[in-house]
Amino acid sequence: MHFWFIINYTDDEDLQIGDILSPLNLSISTDIVLAHYRDGYYELIDVFNYGKIQGNSLEYATLGTWSEINGIKLIVNRFKYYSRWNFHNLTLRAVSVILERPKVFKPEMLTGLAYTAGVSAMTKITAQLLNVLMEQHNFRFNYTIAVTNSLLWGEQDISCTCARIFPKWLDWVDIFFPATTTLETKFYYLIPDKGVGDYENRFLTPMSSGVWWCSCATGVACIIILATAARIESRPEPHVYAFFSVFATTCQQEYEDGVQIIQQAFSSQGRRLILLVIGLTSMLLYNYYTSSVVSWLLNAAVPTLDNLDALMKSDLELVFEDIGYTRGWLDNPGFFYYSGYKNPKEDELRNKKVIKGKRTVPLLQPVNTGIELIRTGGYAYHTEPYTAYQAISKTFDETELCNLGYLQMMQPAHVYIMAQRHSPYKQFFIWSLMRLQERGHVKAARSRIGDYSFACSGRAPRALALGQAAPAFALLAEAILLAIFILIIEKLWHRLNTLERRLILRNNHVDS
Repeated sequence: MHFWFIINYTDDEDLQIGDILSPLNLSISTDIVLAHYRDGYYELIDVFNYGKIQGNSLEYATLGTWSEINGIKLIVNRFKYYSRWNFHNLTLRAVSVILERPKVFKPEMLTGLAYTAGVSAMTKITAQLLNVLMEQHNFRFNYTIAVTNSLLWGEQDISCTCARIFPKWLDWVDIFFPATTTLETKFYYLIPDKGVGDYENRFLTPMSSGVWWCSCATGVACIIILATAARIESRPEPHVYAFFSVFATTCQQEYEDGVQIIQQAFSSQGRRLILLVIGLTSMLLYNYYTSSVVSWLLNAAVPTLDNLDALMKSDLELVFEDIGYTRGWLDNPGFFYYSGYKNPKEDELRNKKVIKGKRTVPLLQPVNTGIELIRTGGYAYHTEPYTAYQAISKTFDETELCNLGYLQMMQPAHVYIMAQRHSPYKQFFIWSLMRLQERGHVKAARSRIGDYSFACSGRAPRALALGQAAPAFALLAEAILLAIFILIIEKLWHRLNTLERRLILRNNHVDS
């Protein structure tokens, strides 16, 4: 199923054939077979070049023979690149991208497993895969660190990084399958702890100083109310009675000072009220605390901004990593790089939060500076997860990690190695990369970079959102209203009974 271009020649034409083929821009994908006649059969000789433009000479390899009697007999009947395995240290031209061009470039910057400032995860994964191919097929790269149209003009052979591909880009470059990894970007920010509405701001953190102060304030208020009621009831030591009653109730005990109420007109309404208030407050704090513990156990996500509308409504100031595609997105309205399709929300975000937004710091920031801005609580920083992880994992403490939120800007998108248009190496590299994927090299290269996800471990207390605690406060308000209603009914009933007894006594007095 493969087409050959066969040239018949004799020994006297060796020099002429060589002169004809040598100047041609032959490559590894060339399919030319010379048929050399030898005593009744033809010897078939494969002629190709690993790369004429790289200065390589013609390569000759015997394929087999052909005769009218025996037909074709191939020595090796397999895919041609197995016979063209060794590139004899051929130098291919490779272009790559580093955020800040180094004064002295070393290939280890691309292939090293450790984080290198300015080198993205997809570049490192690509470099590792190509490094495997270099060792297997004995070729090397001459690197160029630049952002140009060199692939379009045929000045470079291959890109030592990946890119997200749009349909119109296929008119400029060739891409190699399969995809090496994925690219995604996010806005990182600290979840706001103030404000109402879409923020879902945090309430009290369990076991924090705020909880203790609220409990103490509630206890003091209860003591004051109970002391006032005890004084009205003419107790000998109202302050002692009030304090020990509240303390005993907090300990789920009962306290009675032994003093009997002399006047029947007064009842221990203050004690009933304080028991009601402390009981409901304890229930509120207990429910709120246990719900937080359950949320840890269920590993529930903290309240975050869930879409671009919420981000635009927030008070967060947007800052971006200074990288090529971000500059393209900022400078070209209508360039929907993050969505990959026409999305009015991207234009609205760019117009409202970038072009017309109030700025306190420059829009483009390096990674370390951007992460430090996140820690102040007033900024959302846009970058790749791999890049953000390098700074966040070293500087954020447990509490900050639990308060860290993110909004997905670009969904994970496949990225591909690129080459010049109509590249003679396209078929070879697609075949080679598919072999690497089948043998697990692609998965291994991704794993070597490491997992760059970070999340709250659950050891630090997590506060409920105000919206989540609202039912408890609603229940408390209902109970207070119910208590006031019961108190009014009791007072009316007491007055009616008192009035009725007086009428009865008066009638009895008249009859007598």
